[in-house]
Amino acid sequence: NNDIKSSLFSFATFMARNVKNTVTEAIKAVPEIVGVDDETTELLNPIDDRPLCMEERDAILLMKAYCPRMSTPDSLVGQCLAKGFARCLPSSSPPVLTAGGVVRGTDAVLPNHGMEAFGFSNNVVRRIVLENAREYHSLIATVPTLTIDDLIRALKDQVLEEEMLVRLLKWWPKVCRVERSMERRGLLLKEAVRFDATNMIGERAAPKSGDENAGNSPSTDADDDVQSVQVRRLESILYYTPNNLMDLPLPETSLPPSLQKEIGLRILENNVYDHWFSSLPFVIWASFVSCDECLTEGRPEDVNIKVMATLSKHFDSLEGYAKRRFVDLLPTDSPCILFDSDGSSDGATSLSKHHTAPPTQLYLPTSDLSAFAGVGVFHKVSKRLTKAGVSDTFLLAMGVRTTISIDFLFLHLDTLSWNTNPKPLIKYLLEADLSPGDLLKLRSTQYLPAEGDETHVYAPSELYLKNDKLKIFPFVRFLQWPTSEGMPKSQRDFLMNLGVRVDVPLSSVMSFMEGECKKKEGDRDEKVYGSALDYLTQQLGPHGLYEKDFSRYKSVKFLPCIRQNLETGDVIKEMQSPAACYYNPSSIIMGFSTLDPQLDTLHIATRTKCSKDPSCHVLIKRLIQLVDISKAKVDHFEKAGGSDDKEREKLKEKILTLFEAVFSYLASRTSDFAKRDLAVLTKMAFVPSESRGQVIFYHPSQIFFKKESSSTTQETSKDDVGDSLTETLFQQIQYNAFLSLVGVKAEPSLQEIFDLMIEKPDEVLDSLGEAKYKMLLRRIASNPPFNHVTKKIQSCPFLLGYLVIDEEVASGDEVGQKAQYVLARAEDIFLVDNSFLRRQFPMLVSPMEQTLEEFYNKIGSKYVSEVVKKDFEVQGPTWADTPLTKSFASRIRERRPLLLSPTNSSRPLLPNAAKVLDDQLEIIQADKIQAKYSFERSSKHLKVTCCSKQKTRQKTTIYLTSDPDWFDIGSAIGALILQRCQLEDALLLSQLLESPLETLRYRGFPVDRVLRPVSKPQLPPPPEPAETKLATHAETKIANHPEASASSSIAEGKSPETNDQGKNSAGPNPGNKREEGFESILKQMFPSCSADVAGLLGPNPTKEKARQVANLLATKMADDKKMQDGPKNESNGDSSTLASQSINDDHVNGPDNNANTNKEGKGTKKRSSGFMGKVLKGLHGGVGNVSKGVGSGTRQIKQNTLLPAGDSNTPSSPERDASTQQSLEAMLNQAVQSSRSVDNAGIRSPETTITSLPQGLERGDNGCEIIPSQDLRPFKGPHGNFKSRNGIKVFTGASDAAPFLAQNFNAVERFSVVVQHLATVFKLHLRTVAIYYQPNGHTIAFNSNKALYFNLRYFCNLHQDRVDSSCYSYWYMTFAHELAHNLVSAHNKEHGSFTESIASMYLPDFVKLLSQIP
Repeated sequence: NNDIKSSLFSFATFMARNVKNTVTEAIKAVPEIVGVDDETTELLNPIDDRPLCMEERDAILLMKAYCPRMSTPDSLVGQCLAKGFARCLPSSSPPVLTAGGVVRGTDAVLPNHGMEAFGFSNNVVRRIVLENAREYHSLIATVPTLTIDDLIRALKDQVLEEEMLVRLLKWWPKVCRVERSMERRGLLLKEAVRFDATNMIGERAAPKSGDENAGNSPSTDADDDVQSVQVRRLESILYYTPNNLMDLPLPETSLPPSLQKEIGLRILENNVYDHWFSSLPFVIWASFVSCDECLTEGRPEDVNIKVMATLSKHFDSLEGYAKRRFVDLLPTDSPCILFDSDGSSDGATSLSKHHTAPPTQLYLPTSDLSAFAGVGVFHKVSKRLTKAGVSDTFLLAMGVRTTISIDFLFLHLDTLSWNTNPKPLIKYLLEADLSPGDLLKLRSTQYLPAEGDETHVYAPSELYLKNDKLKIFPFVRFLQWPTSEGMPKSQRDFLMNLGVRVDVPLSSVMSFMEGECKKKEGDRDEKVYGSALDYLTQQLGPHGLYEKDFSRYKSVKFLPCIRQNLETGDVIKEMQSPAACYYNPSSIIMGFSTLDPQLDTLHIATRTKCSKDPSCHVLIKRLIQLVDISKAKVDHFEKAGGSDDKEREKLKEKILTLFEAVFSYLASRTSDFAKRDLAVLTKMAFVPSESRGQVIFYHPSQIFFKKESSSTTQETSKDDVGDSLTETLFQQIQYNAFLSLVGVKAEPSLQEIFDLMIEKPDEVLDSLGEAKYKMLLRRIASNPPFNHVTKKIQSCPFLLGYLVIDEEVASGDEVGQKAQYVLARAEDIFLVDNSFLRRQFPMLVSPMEQTLEEFYNKIGSKYVSEVVKKDFEVQGPTWADTPLTKSFASRIRERRPLLLSPTNSSRPLLPNAAKVLDDQLEIIQADKIQAKYSFERSSKHLKVTCCSKQKTRQKTTIYLTSDPDWFDIGSAIGALILQRCQLEDALLLSQLLESPLETLRYRGFPVDRVLRPVSKPQLPPPPEPAETKLATHAETKIANHPEASASSSIAEGKSPETNDQGKNSAGPNPGNKREEGFESILKQMFPSCSADVAGLLGPNPTKEKARQVANLLATKMADDKKMQDGPKNESNGDSSTLASQSINDDHVNGPDNNANTNKEGKGTKKRSSGFMGKVLKGLHGGVGNVSKGVGSGTRQIKQNTLLPAGDSNTPSSPERDASTQQSLEAMLNQAVQSSRSVDNAGIRSPETTITSLPQGLERGDNGCEIIPSQDLRPFKGPHGNFKSRNGIKVFTGASDAAPFLAQNFNAVERFSVVVQHLATVFKLHLRTVAIYYQPNGHTIAFNSNKALYFNLRYFCNLHQDRVDSSCYSYWYMTFAHELAHNLVSAHNKEHGSFTESIASMYLPDFVKLLSQIP
């Protein structure tokens, strides 16, 4: 180690040769950022003016030797030197020179912003030494710098003198500006500071023994001769004192004034001391000074005056409630106020010897007490307080008085002369400044005289100021006042403030009037009472004295009223409250009290808030009471055995007259009633009416208004019929507006009539008669007043059932004349769907009207065909494989698809209908067939020509006689394939079997699409027609079997006559009677010739006659069609050839067959037949589809794709035909149901031209089809939702279309009903259809993106005046046409085929709709 030290010293000596020998004697002490003021410089850089000694100079040179300047560009030289020093002295720090000597670098500290001035004198490096060798101290010796924590630890071990404490408090804000991080340690620094407060004790009173700081003041008692030191902690100082309180007593928690003056208020207000000190709050100082002797004892006087002046100034700066709270802090009960001792005490309280007294015993210096000079002596506040600035307001708040005490005043009232003349007393009190307590005593003490009463005195509230209007009240006492002297306004106001009354309180007036009302009529002074009532009403006027308080007296009875006794009719006078009487004299009729008409009723009622009429609730309650009283009178009269008709008539007249007047009054109040007020009346019987000489009360729903008689016309209208029903069935009363509001109607609703029919059917029938009763049933049937059929309806015998005696009776009014009618239940009446079966048995039948029949069936009546059981018995020998059976089997096989087509009947097919007519069907010829008809316990046997029997599950047999009737054949086959076969079904099936295919084709049956060809489309020799085959077989049969001589009629298409045996049978011959329903069936089959049907049938037509007429009409329609179409090059082949040609036409659709199509030309063009063809022909020019969505998204589906592939010569099985038809119908149904919702925003589509059109379609000269453009916008309409009432969207198609729709929206509503019904037929949602109005162009309807739009213009022009079956048929075909565009865009042959198929498939539902159209 010695070697190392010597080597280091030698190195230092060598390096010091090149070191500059001069040493800096002075350094810059304060950084530029701190400032250049002397105080800041001295605080942050304490003055060190001692010069450097020789040792310090040598040390500086030596330390500089170890810090050479850089001599080479490489810094590694200096780093190597530093590392060398570190390796030489690894366990000790290099020495440094401090103020106390040489120490190791780790034991010394460097100065830091003046922190070294607070107890770091020995181990701190002098600042001048540090500046001359800073590199050595900071880098080599690594001497630490003083920190705030070092300062805190150093201050904890010492007690600062006043000078050092002042320096510390001044230094802290300066250093915090330089080092902001130190501010966070401020509170710890404050806690560490202790200072000597010995010299500060004289500034305030020494702390008491129990003081908190006493325990923190350790005394340095070295011995008894040493003076004790008062040490305090800086953390006990919380406040610095404002300048205005510096010379006043201060609490211990504030800085001593001398210390605060040395530091300066500006420094203490620095934000660095926000957490150290705050300004002394005045409230805290006031609380402290209130306990100081300057206020508790009033000494010393000069301090007392200063304190009072300071408190007064602060009090005057406050406002409102804060002043009162401030005064509560002061010692108002202590002798804290100085006074001038120029008089003696009044003897009540002795004053203190220091000339101070409590505030309540002193008076203001300005108080004039000369009026009470003879009563006593009074002390005033010292004028020195006034000169010091103490305000009178503050003194008054402290309790100082301006006048004598009221208690003292009243003790000496007998020595003053105002007991009979209160004017001097009022004058003094008015000029005196009375406290609220004084005013309270003046209001409650009796000291004022009353006029005319010299023996008593009264409190102010018991007296009134003179007023002539109040002389009417005997209880009023007026204040005694000299009559010769007037009362000034100031004195009048003061008396009123004390409580002297000007007006009589409402409570006193009402008590007086209530007492007068209790007196008997003779004892009461009516004049005085009237004057009191007039005074009351005057004070109840607008802004009147009693207006606000009168509401609590509305139940007091004080108003003169009259009331009518409902028992005797006498008028009674009585007193009533405003809440229980009314001023409308009309209300007296119901027993209510009304104001006496001798008074000014309107004026009194307005002021007392008396209602004009009773409220609705009160009226209803009184009406119910009147009803109960009247019912009790009637019951009492009847129970008392009242047999006197005069008394009964008198009672009846009295009740009816009373209620007539009551209802007349209530009618004048109809505008006041709400629905909830009348709810109780709708459920009770309160309307009296005469019935069979008695008064009976009815519910509003049981009685109706009489209709005024009109003599302008003699014709009986529908309304007159309804009036007669009302008059006959129900009780009536004259019209009244109130009864109408309650629920009495002009005529009963259908529901009410129906309820009466269910309850009393016999009485209704007896009252109306059969004709009107049936008319009533028609009304009910057209609109049934019930949602579902209940057991009560089913079990009630309210339906008309007819037992027909005369067989010639048909229907209508004749039934009522020639048939017996009774009332029966629905299950006991039967519907005639087969008049033949009905004639066989006596039974009750319904009227033969479709509406009534549907109604009867809905309730529970069954059809005759359902209840009459049929059984067939084959008699005699039977033959199989006869010519007749073979030809009939061939006809069945040929016509089987037609028979199974679901479009032929509205009745559904049986599930196994297709299997029944397959090859397992057995045809057998029988000798005789007898039918057994059974109904209940009766039965009848008749001969028939055809029947069917189910032998096994897999096999069915049809029996024919030698002379079969086509109608019997149709009935037998209908029973096999239909769920219920009716007459029209049997007739249709017989026509399908009997008529030639060409006839069926012209009648509109889809023969070509249902039947399949049996040969290839080449032109072979024409096959033998089926009719020829049947005729050949028939001739053979005639030769071999004479019994079957009439079988040729099948082949010839004629209806065979019945044989002699049939004519001589026991049963009636159906051919001799008119078959009911032939006319209606033929009209449905041939609607275009419906006018000719009745004339062609004639009277009593037979089935043969009906068949002849059907053939004639079919031929006529075919001839008309040929004349319209012109001569055609049609094939003369048989039905099979025609069917084959039709199918070939269906195949010629695609692009591959264009050449073939061109060759055929117009001669092979397919024609639409029947009614559908005519409608389609009319639609081709005006109905179209918009290419938007449809042109690009529609699949071109051809009908030949639905037919099974294979050779056309191969016969098709029935199952295959049915499957093909089902596939076609499923495809069509799916296409229809794929319709989409209408676009809410409207449509904008350009005009589109289709240039590629099929052969035979012509669209103008250029052969192109033009689809018009569309521009539709939503129309808001009266409902505000752009829809009709039933929810169909409405659009406008032109700028001038909106006004038309606004003026004719009722047409939109009517058209929407038609569209809604047809949408139901096609099972479409209403969101897929829309109505628009386009006044231009020729578009009737169009399909856009599978949504349908219908032009209102055509409905308005064609059908608006009459919405009938023609209207529905027109738009039905329009629907079918547009729905076909879901499959095909263009108007080609496929579109026409799909249109017919859709129309045919939904035709049964459409027929049901037409049956409901009137």
